[in-house]
Amino acid sequence: MPAPYARQRSPVELTATGDCRGAVSNRYLECDLPSYVGNPALRWLRALFVSAAVLMPVTDAAALWDDKLELFIAESVTYDDNVFRISSRADPVAALGTPSKGDTYTTTSPGFNFDIPLSRQRFVGGVKWNYTRYNRFTVLDFDGHEGRAVWRWQAGNDLSGQVGYSETLALESLANSRAGVLTGTPNSLETQRAFFDATYEATPRWRLRGEASRLDQDNSLAARKVNNIIIEGGGLAVSYVTPAKNQVGLGARVEEGRYPNRPDLAANPFVDAYRQHNVDVIADYTITAHSRVNARAGWVSRSYEQLSQSDFQEGTYRFTYEWQPTAKLGVSAIARREISPLDDTYSSFVLLTGVALNPTLRLTEKISAAVNLDYSSRDYLVDPSLLVVPSRTDWVRTAALKFSYRPLRSLTVEMTLLYQTRSSTFPLADYEDTAANLGVRLGF
Repeated sequence: MPAPYARQRSPVELTATGDCRGAVSNRYLECDLPSYVGNPALRWLRALFVSAAVLMPVTDAAALWDDKLELFIAESVTYDDNVFRISSRADPVAALGTPSKGDTYTTTSPGFNFDIPLSRQRFVGGVKWNYTRYNRFTVLDFDGHEGRAVWRWQAGNDLSGQVGYSETLALESLANSRAGVLTGTPNSLETQRAFFDATYEATPRWRLRGEASRLDQDNSLAARKVNNIIIEGGGLAVSYVTPAKNQVGLGARVEEGRYPNRPDLAANPFVDAYRQHNVDVIADYTITAHSRVNARAGWVSRSYEQLSQSDFQEGTYRFTYEWQPTAKLGVSAIARREISPLDDTYSSFVLLTGVALNPTLRLTEKISAAVNLDYSSRDYLVDPSLLVVPSRTDWVRTAALKFSYRPLRSLTVEMTLLYQTRSSTFPLADYEDTAANLGVRLGF
């Protein structure tokens, strides 16, 4: 069976790329080679990055297409001391074949953004490609992408909206699914979303809004394709808007989810199509010149075609308070209890309850700092990957600190430090993780 934590290389490849220390264990190869050695595309990208840095003063002065188009390239290096989110109570040698759970990886991300006004219409979007290479756990090397295109349309003075499409290709979070870890093939997710919305200013005080969307998510692993899902939905909302632009309203939404690769219910009783209804009171209100609150509270009801014992009906809410006491300091506080897909794995039905505090401080015109403090509990209501577990609750605590330095309009340098812990009722699902990231982005 192939080693699960290394991309298998032939003797010819090893000779061509340099000298590895060999098979340190039967599970992975450990190499000190730069991740781009032997990869002409990545060598070219890094050469472009260095060349662009030399030409940066020119690009900063002459914007492309009058700032309608931006080309960019970003490079980051990350150290993560628990890549696979292994429990502190588990033996890493048994799980990974090595006593070390950490690794360093680099990500190269070229791409472009566009923002094109045309009469009263506007076209915005962009594409970013991500090339990630690990130093040791090379099975996680991955080429992904994310892109979006949106037409912000306007018809007359009272009718406007958006039509758009987005697509991402990325590895499934190892914090929530280790599918493929034992076979050496991690699972990737391709998520496509198309949407349409329209807003009609019926009177200066009354606003109507409608929206519709479709989401398709596909798993790369054959064993996980049972979790491929299609979600279609639409909603309507009516709001009363004051002259000060405060508003309060009522919204309703219907959503249907189905699993196109679902086997017979008898073979997999935890995979079932569903219909969900949401009714919410919504408000957006400026309290003072320095503070604003955005609130949504309502009722969600989800029913399954055949698994009525999994039906769910409960209240949900999300409150966001924004406070800007000075021009340099801003604070955002969030309290929420809502149905949430788990880290973009839409086949997991999770009730998330938590609070977050996010202060930001602009130290100088070019330097800023941001803090993220988050605590949440996550109740798994239905998860096709947990076929023999009737219930599961996780408690996640996150603390992150980010510094940003922007010496020029086209250049941004960021450093992020993150600490996260999770405890769980599910065996060995707890973990502790510390990560540090340094990234540079150059646009021109």
